[in-house]
Amino acid sequence: MQSDVQITAVQRAGQALQKIPAAHGVAVLGLQLAGRARRPGQLARYLRAVPPDKRKLSLGAGAMTLPGWLCTDLVPVKPSVMYLDAAKQWPIPSASFRYMLCEHMFEQVPYDVGLRVLREARRVLQPGGVLRLSTPDLNVVRSLPDSTEADVLEYVRWSNRTFGTPAERADMDSPVHTLNRVMRAWGHSYIYDEATLRNALQRSGFQEIRRCGPDMSEHTELLGADRHAALVGDTPNRVESLIVEATV
Repeated sequence: MQSDVQITAVQRAGQALQKIPAAHGVAVLGLQLAGRARRPGQLARYLRAVPPDKRKLSLGAGAMTLPGWLCTDLVPVKPSVMYLDAAKQWPIPSASFRYMLCEHMFEQVPYDVGLRVLREARRVLQPGGVLRLSTPDLNVVRSLPDSTEADVLEYVRWSNRTFGTPAERADMDSPVHTLNRVMRAWGHSYIYDEATLRNALQRSGFQEIRRCGPDMSEHTELLGADRHAALVGDTPNRVESLIVEATV
């Protein structure tokens, strides 16, 4: 597994490119074209090499690749990451994977598209396969202005200190800045509460939906798969994340 320093370096490079829209667009297109050309071979090699009961697919992996997983992303920033637009039909055989991870990507697509993603996940998973999905928790977000919990107050300060504008950093204790950021930043399109997420999973054919804590799972293959804390820290990850595992 690559170090957090390497992950941060890739992120910084991406953030720097985003400040130059034309260069960023060219870079994204180049990565996608290269990824599309590599994809048939990557998928075929993985399916040949890994037994069906050990196959694991990661959606929206970014730079955070995991040993033993077929890691995918819309913009494959590393050659080992397979190009996949999860909002469209996946060029992956039905019932071909046992485990799937979708960590802090699902909130970046609208609700209707999210249902399409879940239906494709359901199709690609084997009977008894498990999807582990992590996304910001709307119940936490809407409680931010009124919460007195120490972890939530620290989460607000951390968010404003880390991601705020100079004016927001000067008002670091304001939960309203943090609430607006969660709803609007990082390409966020739809934020779920637990009831809505459960309903979307059930509508898409998933069963046995259970909520999990970070790095907690009844499935050995999913232990240690969470990587969001490597980017934001343990406390912010625990405060903001709604994590469920759903079985086909």
